Amino acid sequence: MAEVLSQNEIDALLHALSSGSVDVEDIKEEQQQKKIRTYDFRRPNRFSKEQIRTLYMLHDNFTRLLSSFLAAQLRTPAKVELLSVEEMTFEEFIRSIPNPTVMALAYSAELKGQVLLELNPALAFALLERLLGGKATVGTDVRSLTDIELAVVERLLSLVLGVLSEAWVHVSPLKLELERMETNPQFVQIIAPTEMVALVSFQVKVDDAEGLFNFCYPYLVLKPVAPKLSAHHWFSAMDPRVAPANQEILRQRLIHTKVPITARLGHAKITVRELLNLQIGDVIELDTRVGNDILLLIGSQPKFWGCPGRVGGRLGLKISAPYKGDENDG
Repeated sequence: MAEVLSQNEIDALLHALSSGSVDVEDIKEEQQQKKIRTYDFRRPNRFSKEQIRTLYMLHDNFTRLLSSFLAAQLRTPAKVELLSVEEMTFEEFIRSIPNPTVMALAYSAELKGQVLLELNPALAFALLERLLGGKATVGTDVRSLTDIELAVVERLLSLVLGVLSEAWVHVSPLKLELERMETNPQFVQIIAPTEMVALVSFQVKVDDAEGLFNFCYPYLVLKPVAPKLSAHHWFSAMDPRVAPANQEILRQRLIHTKVPITARLGHAKITVRELLNLQIGDVIELDTRVGNDILLLIGSQPKFWGCPGRVGGRLGLKISAPYKGDENDG
C-alpha cells in the first residue's frame, strides 16, 4: 500500500514547492523513472491476488454461516467479522500467537494435509462461560485450559469445522476432521517454518466479550485446489443448475432433519373469569366431536387429518386424509 502523507507533511511539501526549494520537474522525472520492487527470495509469494480475493469471498460467506451457528449454540446473538486474508511464512504465524493459546489441528483427506484453527484464549474463556450457562465476559486471567474445558472447546471447534466445510462446498469438497488440540504453538510444526501460508483472521463478539480467531492454510495443502480459487469458478459453482451435487447434499441433510409434530384435539373459548376460576376436576368442552378426525401439525403448519387411538401402550394417530386449507378443524 502507498504511504499516506499526514497533514503536516502535505503543508511542508506545499511550502517547499512555493518557495522553490523543490522543483516540480524533478518530481516528474523521478516518477518517470523505472520502479523497482524488492523481492525476498526467502519468502516467495505463492498465492496470486485472485486467489487471495477468492479466499476472502469464501470466508466472508463463512462469517454469515458461523454467526448463525454460534447464535444457535450459545443462545445469544453473535457477530463474526472477517478482518483480513494475508500471506506469510508459517514461522511468522507461529510467532504471532500467544502462549498459551487454543489450537485445533484438522486433517483433510481430500487435500491430504492439515489446517490450523487458532482461538485466542480470552475468546475461548468467554465462549466457555456462555456454553456452561453464564454470560460471556472479558477476562483478564490468561492460563491453560483444564482437561474438561479443553474437551468442551474441542467439541465446539469440531462443529465449527463442519460449518467451514459448508463454506468450501462452492470451491471444493473439504471435509475437515479434528485430530488433536494444542495449547503451546511451539509444539505445532505441520510444515517447514519457511513455507508460505494463507492466514484468515476473524473477530467474534458475544455478549460483552470479543476476541480473535484464525485459520491457517498451508500453500502445500491448498495447492491441489489452487486452480479453483478463482472468481469465475466461485460464481459458476454457486449456480445450482451447474452444481447438482449441492442439491444432493441439501437433500441428504434434510432427510435427517427432525421436525416436531402436534395433534390438535380441538379448540375452546372461555372468559378470563372462567380461566381464573378453574379448579382441579373441571372439564373444558372442546369443539371436536367424539369420533371426528383431529388436525395434525408439522411444525406450526396443518398438514393432515387423523384418527386418535392407541398403539400398544402408547397414544397414536392414524392419518386419514391430507389437510386442504379451507376446511373446518373438525
